[in-house]
Amino acid sequence: MPKRFPTALLASVTAFAGVVAIAPESHAAPTGAFTLTSPMLSVQVAEDFPAVLGYRHTAGGEIGGATIPPTSVRINGTAHTATVTGEQVDADTATYHLTFADLPGVELDAKLEVAGDVVTFAITDVKDTVEHRVGTLDIPGHDLLSVSSDQAGATVSTAVVSADRTKNGDTHTEVTTDLATTEKPVGSAYAIVDTDRLAAAIETNSVYDQSGGDSTNERGRIWRSVSATDNGRRVGLWSGQWTYRATGSPYAEELPWAKVTIAHDANGDQAVDWQDGAIALRDIQRPMNGAEETPERVVTHIPFNFASQATHPFLRTLDDVKRVSLATDGLGQLAVLKGYGSEGHDSAHPDYGGNYNTRAGGLDDLNTLAREGEKWGADFGVHVNATEAYPEAKTFNETVVNEGSPGWDWIDQSYYIDQRTDLATRNIVDRFARLRRETHPNLDFLYIDVYYSFGWLQERLARELRGQGWNIGTEWSYHFEEDALWSHWANDESYGGATNKGLNSQMIRFVRNGQKDTWNPDKLLGHTEIVEFEGWTGENDIDAFYDNIWRRNLPTKYLQKNPILRWSPDEIVQDGGVRVVNSGKTEATRKIYQDGDLVLDGDAYLLPWEAKAGARPGGAKLYHYNADGGSTTWNLARAWSRSERLRVYELTEQGRVEAGSVPVRGGKVTLDAKAGTAYVLTESSDTSPDARWGQGSHVVDPGFNAGDLDAWRPSGPATTGRTSTGQQVAVLGAGEQASISQRLHGLKGGRNALGVWVEVEPGHSRAATVTVTSGKKTYTNHVERSTAKNLVAADELHSTYFQRVEVPFDVGRDGTATVEISAEAGSGAVRIDDVRVVARGRGLRAAPEAKIIVEEDFEEVVQGWSPFVKGTSGGVTDPRTHLAERHEPFTQSGWNGKVTDDVIRGDWSLKSHAENGGLVYRTVPQTARFEPGHRYRVSFDHQTERADDYEWVTGYDSVASGDPRTVEVGARPIGKQVETARFSEEFVAGGCGDYWVGLRTADDNGANGDISIDDFTVEDLGAAADPPACATLAVDAGDEKLLPGAAAEVTTTLTSDEASETGAGTVGLEVPEGWTADATTPAAFDSLAPGKSHSVTWKVTPPADAAESSHQLTASATYDFGGETRTVTRSATVQTAPPPPAADTYASDLGWISATNGWGPVERDTSVGENGAGDGRPITLAGKVYAKGLGTHAVSKVRYYLAGNCNSFTADVGVDDAQTSRGSVRFSVVADGTTVAETGTLGPASATVPITADITGADYVDLVVGDAGDGNGNDHADWADATFHCAD
Repeated sequence: MPKRFPTALLASVTAFAGVVAIAPESHAAPTGAFTLTSPMLSVQVAEDFPAVLGYRHTAGGEIGGATIPPTSVRINGTAHTATVTGEQVDADTATYHLTFADLPGVELDAKLEVAGDVVTFAITDVKDTVEHRVGTLDIPGHDLLSVSSDQAGATVSTAVVSADRTKNGDTHTEVTTDLATTEKPVGSAYAIVDTDRLAAAIETNSVYDQSGGDSTNERGRIWRSVSATDNGRRVGLWSGQWTYRATGSPYAEELPWAKVTIAHDANGDQAVDWQDGAIALRDIQRPMNGAEETPERVVTHIPFNFASQATHPFLRTLDDVKRVSLATDGLGQLAVLKGYGSEGHDSAHPDYGGNYNTRAGGLDDLNTLAREGEKWGADFGVHVNATEAYPEAKTFNETVVNEGSPGWDWIDQSYYIDQRTDLATRNIVDRFARLRRETHPNLDFLYIDVYYSFGWLQERLARELRGQGWNIGTEWSYHFEEDALWSHWANDESYGGATNKGLNSQMIRFVRNGQKDTWNPDKLLGHTEIVEFEGWTGENDIDAFYDNIWRRNLPTKYLQKNPILRWSPDEIVQDGGVRVVNSGKTEATRKIYQDGDLVLDGDAYLLPWEAKAGARPGGAKLYHYNADGGSTTWNLARAWSRSERLRVYELTEQGRVEAGSVPVRGGKVTLDAKAGTAYVLTESSDTSPDARWGQGSHVVDPGFNAGDLDAWRPSGPATTGRTSTGQQVAVLGAGEQASISQRLHGLKGGRNALGVWVEVEPGHSRAATVTVTSGKKTYTNHVERSTAKNLVAADELHSTYFQRVEVPFDVGRDGTATVEISAEAGSGAVRIDDVRVVARGRGLRAAPEAKIIVEEDFEEVVQGWSPFVKGTSGGVTDPRTHLAERHEPFTQSGWNGKVTDDVIRGDWSLKSHAENGGLVYRTVPQTARFEPGHRYRVSFDHQTERADDYEWVTGYDSVASGDPRTVEVGARPIGKQVETARFSEEFVAGGCGDYWVGLRTADDNGANGDISIDDFTVEDLGAAADPPACATLAVDAGDEKLLPGAAAEVTTTLTSDEASETGAGTVGLEVPEGWTADATTPAAFDSLAPGKSHSVTWKVTPPADAAESSHQLTASATYDFGGETRTVTRSATVQTAPPPPAADTYASDLGWISATNGWGPVERDTSVGENGAGDGRPITLAGKVYAKGLGTHAVSKVRYYLAGNCNSFTADVGVDDAQTSRGSVRFSVVADGTTVAETGTLGPASATVPITADITGADYVDLVVGDAGDGNGNDHADWADATFHCAD
C-alpha cells in the first residue's frame, strides 16, 4: 500500500519549503510520498513518479529535489505521458512501473534507492515491441537536486569539458533572489550544489545517440534550469539523455541510472562548499581503467616509426626503455608506440592486429618488448585510428569506409570510417580483440587518435575497450573524458595552440587529478609534459627529455599520489599530509610540504618515493634534484630521520653511480648537487640491474648504451661517445686504423642482413668498412665520405650525416658470424650506431653480370627505401614516400577514380604521394657506387599521376671546400604515365665527388600527384670518353617577378669541385632579345681553388613593354683545367610582373610578384586545402561563402606591385570554416614597408573582421598572415572579397 508523509515529517518539509519547494502557499502538497532512509540520509520520494522530493542529512541540513514530479518520459525524442505504479519495497528502496497509453507494449521499471549518503535513480528493465522500439530516454525537469535563494549559501557549481586554456571551464553561481531565469535548460558535464550545511553532486551514465549536438564535449550530461518562485529563485538539476538502443545497433546498452551523493564537511575545514561535493563525487564515479597507474607513469615517451624507415625497431626500443629506467632509477614509463603496424604511423589503419611492422621486428619482437619492458617498469601502448582507414589495410573495404569522404592525406589518401556501422556490426570490436589476443598483456594502452565523435559512438566504443581490458588515451583532452588517462595535445606544448590543450576546469581536476594526465599547467599542481627524444615531431634531445622528467613530471606525479581535499588560490591540501603553497604566479615559487616538512622548493627537491611493486631497484628512496646545483639542507620525514647515514647515488644512463653518503643530523641532511643532475638517496646499498643490452637480438650492446666497448673487441683509437643530442655511439677516432668487432651467435640459417648506421666526420674522407664473416665467406660494404644528411625526422640521428650501411650475408652452418666495423688510418672520426641483424626470406641472388650494379624490386627491404635515402624535400620532416603494399582493388587504378597503381609489380612498390618540394630521395655510395669516368644507365618501371610533378636528377657530393656540398648536374622531367612504362636515363660519373641519382619535385613548392616506381636497375656501361666538368653554376634572380623597364639584380655563382686549382676563366649571362644584362662586378677570374666560388652581379632589365610571361636566363662559364677548356652552363626561369591595376580589382584577379605560404600554395578564390594547388574549398567565413578572395595559411605573405595607382584595400578576414576548433592567426596589410591595417588574434569561433587599409600612393602592398605566436597548425586564413580600389 502506498505510504504517506508522516505528519511530523510533512511539517518539517513545509518548514524548509525553499528546499523542496512544496510549501502550501505556492504548490499543493504531493498526493503521496515515500520516505527512504539510510544511516546518513532521509529521502522523500514521490509515489506517483520515480522522483526525489528532498534530502535530509543526519549531520543537519537539507537539499531539495523536484518541485512537482514529472508526468511524462521523452522516448526517442517525443514526450509520452506515463501511468505509474509506485511501491516502497523496504526502508531504502522504492520501485515503479511505468506504462504509456500511446505506446502499447512499452514498459519501464524503475527504482529509487538510498545507500549511505548516495541515492540512485535507475531504470531496471525496459520492455518494447517491434512497432515501438525504445531508443533514447530522457526526463526533462526530473530534478534530482535543487537549491533555492532562501537557503543560506546556496550555490550551483558546474564544469564543462573544454580544452581552451584561455578560458575557465567552471562556473560558480550564487542562487540569489535576482538570479536571471533561464528560457531553456543549460548543460554541463559536472554539477555540484551546496548550501552552508550540505553539498551534493550528480553522476549519470547519460549517453546521447548522436555524435554532436548535446553530446559534444559532454555538455548535455547534466541539465540545469533557473526558475522563479514566490520566495525568489530555484535551480534544479537533472540527468541528460540516455541511450538504450542506438540507431542501427542490434544490442541494448547499459540501463539508465543517475546517482546523487550528499556530503557534509567532507574535507574537515569547518565549512561546506563545492569541494565537499567534489570529494563525495569521487566515490560514485565509475572507475577508469588504469587510473591507479597514472601517478606511477612518470615518463611518457613515443617511439616513432614512419614511412617504412623503421627508425625504432622494437628491440631497440627495449634498450631505450632500459636506458630510461636506469637513468630514472626505475620510474614508471608509458611507451606509446606510434607506427607499430604495417609501414609505420598512419599506414594501414584500421588493422589493429594481424599487420605488424615487420621492418621494426614484427609481432615476436613487439611481444618481447612488452614482456621484457614490464620488468623495467614500462607499460606499453599503441597509436590507433578509429576514424580513418587506409586502402592498403587488410581490413579496408567499402563497408568500413565511405569512399566519398576523404580524410587525412599524407602518406596515402585515407577515407572516413562509417563509425556507426563499424561499431554496430562489432567489426571494430573484433579488430581490437585480435590485437589484445595477439599481443602481450602488458601492451594494454590505446592512444585513439583523431577521434571526433561523441555520444553513443564514443561511449559504446569505450565500453567495449574497457571490457577487453584496455586503458585509453586520446589526442584531445575533451574526448573520452570519463575514460582517457592521457591526452596528447594536453601534454605536448608544440601541439594545438592555447585553445586546444588540457582541460580548463579546476573542478574536474579537483576530482580527477590523480586519475589522468589531461591538464593545463598550474602553479600549484604543475602538469605533465612530453618532451621527446625518439623522433616524434622531430624531437631528439635526450638531455631535454630528462630535464623535463626532473623539472616537471616527477613533482607533478608526486602530487597525483593523494587526492585533493582543499584548493584555494595559493594553497592545496591533499590527503596523506601533503600541502602545496605558492603565492607567486609560476611553479618557480612553489613549495611542497610532506607532514609539515619542506620537500620541494621551486626547482629543488628531496621527494620521498616508494617504488612501484616489482620496480628495479625497489623499495623506498628519496629523489634529489637541484636545477641550479649547490648545497641545500632538508628536514627528513620521520621514517627517514632515524637513519644515521643515507647513501647517495648519481643517476646516469648506466644506472646508479655512487656519490658517497651523507650523515643524518637532527633529522636533517645536507646535499651538494651538480646543476640539473638527479640523485637518489637510500638507506641500504643496491646496484642497478644488469641491462642485457640487445636482449632478443643477436648483437650484444648494439646501440653502445653500456657507455663502454666491453661487449666488443676494440682495436686502435676506439671508444664510445655521445652525439650533440645525447645519443650513445661508438667512435673510431682520427689517426691510426681502428675497429670494433663482435662474434654473433644463434643466427638463423640462410640469408641475413647486417645494418649499421655510420657517419664519417663531415668534410673528411676516410674509408669505413663493415665486414661480416660467416661460413668461411666474407661480405663487405663501405663508405668513404658522409655527405647525405639524415633528414628523417623520426630518427634521433636526424640532422647528422649518419646513414645506414647494409651487408647481406649467408649464415654458415654453425649459426655464427663475426662483425667488424673498421676505419682506415686518416683524419676525421667515424661514428657508429645501431648494429642490427635481420633474417631475410630470400637467399642471395646469383652474381649478376658485371654491368648490373643495383637491382631492387622492393619485395624484401629490411628497412628504409633501399637503395634510396630521404632527400631534402620538406627538410627534416616526415616524408610522404613509403613502401606501398598491394591490396586490390583499393590500392590500384580504377578504384574510386584512382588514376595510377600504388603497386606496379609484385606486392610492393616505392610510392611518393604529393611529396614536399625538393629532392625526394637519392642513392648514396653504399647503395649505388658510381665509378668516375664510367657511363651508367639507370632505369625503372613507373606510373606517374600528373605531368610536371617529378624529375629524375643526377648529382654529386663534394667535400672539396671542407664541408659536404650536394650538387645537381642534370634533371629530366618524368611525364604523366597512367600505364606502366620504363624510364631510362644515362649519365657519365665525373671525378668531382660521389655521384648519385634520385627523384625530386619539379616545383619547389611540392608535387600534387603520385609516382610509384619498381624494378629499379643500374647498369655500368663502361668507361666514357669525356668526363664532365667538376663545377657548378647557379643563377639567382630572387623571389620576385621582374618589373618591366626596371633593373633587377641577378647573381651568377661558379663553384669549382675540381681536384686542384683551375686556370683562368670567365662567366657570361645570356638574356632574351630586347633585354639588357650588365655585369657590375668582374666576370673574369684568374683561378679557383677546390670548393671556392666566383660570383658575378648583373643588372638585368626587361623592356618597358614586356608582357607578363616566363623568360629564360642562361649563364655560361668557361675555365682552363690541366690545359683543357671546360664549360658549364645553367639556365633559370624568371617571370615578368603583370601591369599594375588601373581600376578596382580583386586581389585574386591580379598577379602578385611574390608569395609565400605556410601550407601549400596561396589559392585564388578558394581556401587552402592540402599541400597541392587547386585542392581547396569555397572560401567560407562564419557560414558565409565568398566567390572571390585569397586562401592562405600562416605564415603567409602575398606581395603586389601597384605603382602608386591605388588608394585603399578592403577584405573580410578570418579563419576559414574548414577549421572548426583550431587555428589562430593575425592579419596585416603592409604598404611600402609600413603596417597600415591589422587585426588582433582570430580563431575559428571569431566573428568575421572587415579590414580597410589606406594604401594611397604605395608601390608595393603585402598581405601578411601571422600565426599569433603559437605555431601555424590549422591556420587556414582567408582574405575574402579582397579588393584593391584604384583610380581610373
